[in-house]
Amino acid sequence: MADEVGYPFNQIPPEAFINAAAGYAGQASLCGSLGVAAACIGTVCDADTQKKLVGDLWNWYKEYPFPQIQPAELGLATTVAESVLCADSVGKFMDAQGCGFGDTERKERCAGVAAGIVKKTIEMLNETL
Repeated sequence: MADEVGYPFNQIPPEAFINAAAGYAGQASLCGSLGVAAACIGTVCDADTQKKLVGDLWNWYKEYPFPQIQPAELGLATTVAESVLCADSVGKFMDAQGCGFGDTERKERCAGVAAGIVKKTIEMLNETL
């Protein structure tokens, strides 16, 4: 969006979201992709719309079988988080997949989750705006 739309998106440094990794600074709290999506929604929606879309996104996340997007084609297990917390979501996946936090499978799963959240966020914004 920074390239196509310009201001204000070209004023947001992507580095501002690095701290969202691993549930914000590695604390396994809120899924970082959800936090970044909420921030992006906030840049283009009024307060009431933000609350609705973020709530809808988080409810969708809790029920969605991730990851559906798997570019590395590793045949990863899909799991339903039932929570917006990184620890819950990743923990369920690691148990189902039989992998550890530092393993390629977990990293690819989180990349697929991020892609799924971006896709859903864009769909929601396109329907709303």
